[in-house]
Parts: sequence; structure tokens; C-alpha cells
Amino acid sequence: MPTVLGVDIGTTNTKVALVDVGARPRVRALAAAPTPEPGALKGVLLDLIGRVLRDESPEAVGIASMAETGVPLGAGGDPRGPWLRWNDQGAGAAAEALARRLGRERLIGATGVRPSAKVPLAKLAWLRDRGRAVDRWAGVADLGCHLMTGRLATDHTLAGRSMAYRLPGAGEALATTFDAELLAEVGLHPRQLPDVVAPGSVAGVVSDPAFVASGLRHGTPVVVAGHDHQVGAYACGVREPGDVADSVGTAEAVMTVVSGVPDPVAVGRAGMSSVVTVGGTHRAVLAGSAGAGATVAWWLDHEGDHFARVPRLGDAPTGVIVLPYLAGRQTPAPDPAARLRVIGRRPEHGPAELAKALLEGLSLQTRWMLAEQARLAGEAADPVVHLFGGPVAVNPSWVRVKARVLPSGVRLVREPETVAVGAALLAAVRAGGGEAPALDAERLTGGGAAYDDMMDRFVAAAEGRAA
Repeated sequence: MPTVLGVDIGTTNTKVALVDVGARPRVRALAAAPTPEPGALKGVLLDLIGRVLRDESPEAVGIASMAETGVPLGAGGDPRGPWLRWNDQGAGAAAEALARRLGRERLIGATGVRPSAKVPLAKLAWLRDRGRAVDRWAGVADLGCHLMTGRLATDHTLAGRSMAYRLPGAGEALATTFDAELLAEVGLHPRQLPDVVAPGSVAGVVSDPAFVASGLRHGTPVVVAGHDHQVGAYACGVREPGDVADSVGTAEAVMTVVSGVPDPVAVGRAGMSSVVTVGGTHRAVLAGSAGAGATVAWWLDHEGDHFARVPRLGDAPTGVIVLPYLAGRQTPAPDPAARLRVIGRRPEHGPAELAKALLEGLSLQTRWMLAEQARLAGEAADPVVHLFGGPVAVNPSWVRVKARVLPSGVRLVREPETVAVGAALLAAVRAGGGEAPALDAERLTGGGAAYDDMMDRFVAAAEGRAA
């Protein structure tokens, strides 16, 4: 049973897991710390790796990370400043300028990504407009790989979130570099960005003496596993057309793997993205919602913790509509002005009922994204959804409500470190192993038509019609 190291550099926390890869993947040791700024990343990774390794060294290392986040590097490869994060809004004007100059739908059609403040191409334009030199640019996982191996490399799922990497045409291979024409718009060349490693290849081998001293063998293969949501989906077994993943963290991502090639412009108009799966063989439609774990955290701060009381209320819908938008809605029907609203509250609705209504609202938002993905992709409606992520792992009430709101239920993956496990599995595969097994999942039956009426009211309210 090979032992592999999986690294998950997330928005909030960084985790390093020592994973046994066998018929049933198992986390043997785990260490975590708040995700540091780029200049401190090496020290944090060394500390976490040293804490999980004892008397053995892993056979490979896989690194996954949040996407649309990166940092300029100096000529010597050192980070210049803090992360420019996916949720930073400073590059919004630069994104709009790119969209006007190049054509919004032309950009979406070429890259599968909607122009917005979060994309690295807009961030690079913002840096250029302020006279800030960029010798090189690294995404989060890319920097981790660079620190261990000396090679600046990424994978297509992270490159594909940049708006500087072209989608392949039908039957075409994935590009091995960022796009020269798009980068020229911000005064850069592909050699200044990471190499894009093919899906079945390793990015490099451990060569830095400090990482060898932490317990890694010199020459250990290192893989940039990819975008954290996609890597977690892979760990859950979401790999073939018709498979669906719901990844819940600070934000939520819903991904449907499809058999054909959906029109990226139509997908973009719905506020979603066209992507290629980590295996590089299938297209997928990816939708994001910032209102997931962040909304639950906001509710805890403002309304208190009443979620443990939700199961006592039974499985019937509350009838209270909560639009769970702290700061706009990305999809469906994108609306940057959307905000959290409670509709239909009555005096008899106490804190537990309102807590359940919030969980219903979050789950109805998921159901709406899934329905729109099925429409765009021509896939079957109401699939069984693979559900994973830290916030749902620690909130059983949310899991129960989501399973009832989704007509066909969920396959719940209880492993809280799904992304780190996925990074380890992909590293094992790309370092020479066969197809990796998926994590165990528990089937939770859906609610059928129980929430159909509430779903109609939710969408009507979200779209500004009568709830």
C-alpha cells in the first residue's frame, strides 16, 4: 500500500495529509495551519510536512490549491508581496477594460471563463496599470511546487481559471503553455508564467535541501494536482459524464461532468465556467457560490448557533425563503446586487426554524445551480450528487436538509480532508500507479417532490418575481 503526501493550500487553511493509497484510501496523519502569505509558505509547508512524517518518506507529493489566486515573483523567484486572492475586487475595472477591448463573449468562448476581478489576467493588467513589475507569476500550488522542485509549473485546471489559457477545441489536446496572445494584452509572455504540465505527468522532483531535511527523499515526484474543488471531486469518484460534485468550503462549487462540449458562451451567460476535468478527458460545467460556509459563519455571528436543534423540526419544509447572498449572486441569473433576504417569516418562527430556513436556502441555491447545469449540458436532471467539504462534515443538520432539498439525494463523503486525499491520489496515479480508488460515500435519500413548490418560490424571489 503506497504512502503519498497530499497538500491542500486553501483560502483559509493549509493541510498536509499522509495518505495510504489502497482499495480504501485512508489519512494516516494530518497537520494544518492558517494559509500564510507567499513569503511564509515555505516555512509553513516545512513545519506541516515535518509534523506528519515520522520514520518513512512518501512515494510522491501532490499539491492542490485554491484557484484564481497568485503572486508576482522577482527575478530570483522570490514572492513580491501578499497573495492577490480570488475574492479581491481591486481588478474589477481592469477586467471590464479587457472585456471591452477583446470582447466579453470572445474571451468567454476562448477560455471558458467570465471576465471578472477574480481572474489572474485581470490582476496582471491591474499590476501593469500601476507600474508594478512582474518578472514571473505563480499561482498558489505553483509556488508550492517551485519551492520543492525549483520548477515553476501548474496544471490545466488551475491555468484554466486564469482567463489566459485557451480551452482546447473538440478533439484537440490541452495546451502546454499559457496563451501568448492573451498575455500580450498585459505585457507578458508565456515564459513568465508556469509551464502547464500534461494531466498524466509529474511537475518535478524534490530537490530543495530544506524539504529533504523535513523528511522527503531527494528525487520524490511532485505533482500539481490542480484546482481544489476539482481535486476533491476526483477523490469522490466524480470522473465520468453524468457524475456531479458539490464541494462546500468557504465558497461552494458545483460541477457536472458532461459527455459533449457545451457552448462556453451560453455557459458564461449563466454565470458558470466551462472546464476540463483533472483527468483531461472530459468537459465539465462549473458553478460557484460565495454564499456557503461564509454565509453559515455570518449567521452564527449574527443569529447564534441553533443548527443542532434543526433535526427536531422534522423533514417538512419550513416555507420560509432565505436568499443566501452576502454579496451578490454569481449564478444562475448573475446579480451583483443580490443580498441576504428572509421572506415569509412569521412570529411563530423561532431561531431553530430560521436556522433551518437558512440551510434550506443554501440547498435551494445548490439545486438551482444543478438544474441550470443540466440544462446547459443536456444531462439528466436531478442526479445523485457527491457532497463533500469541511463545513458540511461538521454540520449534520446541513447535510440532512440538503439531502431532502435535492430530489435524488446525495452521496455523502465524510472524509473532511477530501482535497488533500485527492491530491495524494492524483500524485500516486501520475507517479506511475493505476487508476485510484474513490473515497467511501454514504447514500442519503432525496426528498423527491417535497421541495418543488419551495424551489419555485425561491427562484421567483431570487429573480425579483413574487415569491
